[in-house]
Amino acid sequence: MVSAKRVFFVTSLVCLVLLNSCTTTKFQSVWKDEGYKRHIESIMVVGVAERLDIRKFFEREFVRQFKECGVNAIASVDASTSEKELTEDVILAAAREQGTDMILVTHLLSIGATASYHLPKHATNFHTYYHWAYAYVHGPQYYTQSSQSVLLATNLYETETEKLIWSVTTKTIDVHESKFKIIKSKSKGVIKNLRKNKLLQ
Repeated sequence: MVSAKRVFFVTSLVCLVLLNSCTTTKFQSVWKDEGYKRHIESIMVVGVAERLDIRKFFEREFVRQFKECGVNAIASVDASTSEKELTEDVILAAAREQGTDMILVTHLLSIGATASYHLPKHATNFHTYYHWAYAYVHGPQYYTQSSQSVLLATNLYETETEKLIWSVTTKTIDVHESKFKIIKSKSKGVIKNLRKNKLLQ
């Protein structure tokens, strides 16, 4: 008969292994325009990434989760025939043509083991923020496979006014997963936070 002490030891060991095999994701910052009271009904998702396959996965994974929430969502890659990175003017025109009331801009940031991120002042406007995010993602400081810490920055803008409505950053420590698994995991947390802040029904 196996002793209770041995069962406890084996159980604890299994739990420890499981914990050590998982990444740790936390919300680093959350901001919302408290004066904004509407729910998201339609949205265009824009993933800013250096690789097209990552951008497509970024956008379509968010679109899938938004649709599960009953939101009319579209990926920017599916709203344009261009394979190239879209400019802010093209995105705005496509969002307005599609009749989406919101634009979600999301991208990965990596700034090392002690990563931190503060919402830039220019983030309050879609035009200026997207331009900055595009330049950042295509710069030398962008995500590499050896990164120990990854930040996901996600901003929500009103299409009509380009005004920032909500912004969140999540931080993942000890990244051993693929970029695609990180995106999938983090996007779930972002959707939950939108619900928590009453932007999703």
